[in-house]
Amino acid sequence: MPATGLSVVVAMDKFRSTATAAELAQSIVDHGGAGVTFDVVELSDGGEGFRATFDGEVVTLRVRGPWGDYHDAPMTLVRRGPDVLGVIEVAEIIGRSHQSAPTSAQALAASSAGVGDAILASARWGVTRVVVGCGGSATSDGGAGCYDVLREHAAAPVALTAATDVDADYLGALRYAPQKGVDDEDLAVVARRLEDLATRFERDGGPDVRRVARAGAAGGLGGALFARGADLVSGFDETAALTALRARLATAAAVITGEGRLDAGSLEGKVVAGVCALTAASQRVLVVCGSLEGEAARALRRRYPWVRVVDLVSRVGERRAFEDTARAVGELTAQFLAGAD
Repeated sequence: MPATGLSVVVAMDKFRSTATAAELAQSIVDHGGAGVTFDVVELSDGGEGFRATFDGEVVTLRVRGPWGDYHDAPMTLVRRGPDVLGVIEVAEIIGRSHQSAPTSAQALAASSAGVGDAILASARWGVTRVVVGCGGSATSDGGAGCYDVLREHAAAPVALTAATDVDADYLGALRYAPQKGVDDEDLAVVARRLEDLATRFERDGGPDVRRVARAGAAGGLGGALFARGADLVSGFDETAALTALRARLATAAAVITGEGRLDAGSLEGKVVAGVCALTAASQRVLVVCGSLEGEAARALRRRYPWVRVVDLVSRVGERRAFEDTARAVGELTAQFLAGAD
């Protein structure tokens, strides 16, 4: 059994396609046992779930999906003094949920124009700044679709902030293209596209985005937004500040975080690495993931030797890891809290 009075911060990311962060957190709490005090923190790295971490009025915008189909996407209005933030999420506008297994041709054709639609539409709600959660996109268009929509106006109708889930530079967007369905033999198309667009941004009087950190987020959308005057910030840092994460972690005896797949990308501005960076050797810290890349797990432990990393696939098998994710996470974290893991 866990020690009586044990204080635990639960700061989970989603396990894509198998469990939401809220479902995972609830299972951890349900399996925690008597005598444990849980503090559940809702976080996002700029990808799925980013908008939901903001409290405010939710309105809908008519936008294009990645393949041109119009649909309604939510925007959260956050009032801060005289300013009104409009928070949108790329995953809800041009996300991968629009097509579960696109062909390489479809992946190459996916457009970010819908994000431009949302930014333009936000002005009708009195928004003074749009905060774009840049993660989970289906696109590798370098942000061209969004850029073209915004370029029709002399300037963006509102101020822009792009909150990104990776710190890759603009040309670094290439390495994420296979995750979106682009075949290896078509990666040269994406590489040429990024170079050509970077040149075009400069020709239009914008900055050189090629080596700008975070410009590679959402298939290069971060770079296109930067070329239109956006600030580029860490999505994790935005939600960590919003939720006072540092202060909440400081009083915890144990911390539980995790994500669906721990890999090299996890160390680039994702929730898990961000949470671990705010913990201390005096705390018990668990990272629980669906599966892991061995070198990424070793790199995380080298940075933070006090962190324990476990994965569902090796503990409960691949089938249960995917079909009974939340319960399996709850059981593993209960073992950790009881000192049996």
